[in-house]
Amino acid sequence: MTVGQLQFGYIFRLTVCLSLLWLALDAVFPFPTRAQSEGTPEAAVYTLHPGDTLPALALRFGTDVQTLARLNDLRDPRQVYPGQRLRLPLSASLDVMSWESYRIGMAEDFLLLSRRAGLSWEVLTQANRLLLPGHLMIGQEIHLPPLLSDVSAVSDAFPLARIASAIRYTIPYWRFVRLNPLPDYTGALLLIPDASSPSDLPPPLVALTVMPQPVPRGNTVAVVLETSASASCEVTYLDRVEVCYAQGDTSLFALLGLPPLLDPGRYEVTLRVWTDADSVTLPLTLSVTEGRYDFERIDLPPSRESLLDPTLSQVERDKIAALRPLRSPERLWEFPFQFPLSASVTSYFGSRRSYGGAFSSFHAGTDFRSETGTPVSAPASGTIILAEPLVVRGNAILIDHGWGVVSGYWHLSRIDVVVGQVVAQGERIGAVGNTGLSTGPHLHWELWVNGVAVSPLQWVTPFATFPE
Repeated sequence: MTVGQLQFGYIFRLTVCLSLLWLALDAVFPFPTRAQSEGTPEAAVYTLHPGDTLPALALRFGTDVQTLARLNDLRDPRQVYPGQRLRLPLSASLDVMSWESYRIGMAEDFLLLSRRAGLSWEVLTQANRLLLPGHLMIGQEIHLPPLLSDVSAVSDAFPLARIASAIRYTIPYWRFVRLNPLPDYTGALLLIPDASSPSDLPPPLVALTVMPQPVPRGNTVAVVLETSASASCEVTYLDRVEVCYAQGDTSLFALLGLPPLLDPGRYEVTLRVWTDADSVTLPLTLSVTEGRYDFERIDLPPSRESLLDPTLSQVERDKIAALRPLRSPERLWEFPFQFPLSASVTSYFGSRRSYGGAFSSFHAGTDFRSETGTPVSAPASGTIILAEPLVVRGNAILIDHGWGVVSGYWHLSRIDVVVGQVVAQGERIGAVGNTGLSTGPHLHWELWVNGVAVSPLQWVTPFATFPE
């Protein structure tokens, strides 16, 4: 037998052994074949929240934009909107789709939440795609598995020995150590099996949330407070002061509208709460992200180019500017809002716009394409404060919903309401048209919070908690 024959026999036997090993491994741990990878993988359903993008979802769920676009038959992956339901491939390691949204509360940290969830902080960080888990914001939304319901957290202002802490909170020492494996330190949060633990907030505050956090510019932030007694409050931010609205004796709410051209970054917010007996001022931090805004070039037909002349619409602009900052103390709206009609979005709020030249403005509302005559309904209850033809906005309607929330509807073909009329959520107010500065039949839906233009699509999803 020659050397070449010996080498061939060795290579042949090695190839056979490797093939058998491959088949054995494939039987126990099946490898995806080309046919499987090209098929449609098993998927779950996810509802988009304000600020969600396909690249962010792909990163969060361990997939890629191309897979998400293929699963959902998306021609343009950029054209997604809050409330849209997307099919997502299931994670092989963590069933995050069964987890629930959780908003960070005052003094809560990531280590505490991971212990309450029964997971290591590393696993929780990876599942939420967080780069800096130690920098969570009040009101920031993360996803968690069901938390231990029989424990709560208290702040240990004066750390004691572990056995003394167990005696202090009247729990068995072994259970205290199991819930709190790390050494105590001043200000540390401890888990105790007592759902009625006292609040760490200064009186008269009992609970405080700021949501959502982080928040894309051009959106609304809700500051929600619970107090131990009837109280008043105000919020100072961006050189503005907004009063809080009361719902019941001890529930207070403040709405903060963030301009769509606001620079991303961290902003200081000052909350002042007072009663006849107590007064407290708290500094808060608001994290504002860039958000996603498109660029649009609008080419008007020659017959309507004259409408761009600002002198023609000055009276109209003054009229709208006087009505949109209304702060009616009575809340008429239901939450979340409804869509004013069922139609596709053709232009999103905040898109940078050019009318035949430089990008010098932004789109102050959301456009829906539909046929002339399609009914338009009120997305929430309110009082009609304007219903008339305008030069640029065409046939227009304004609704005052209360608590500083005002909505507008432009380019209508007809108006079915009158000023002073109270409309209910879902009640018809007009019909889609092509009047004013418009290039085709559509509805322009606008929303203001305390006079600041914000995205109306955020309000059709439950971004905050309001009483019914």
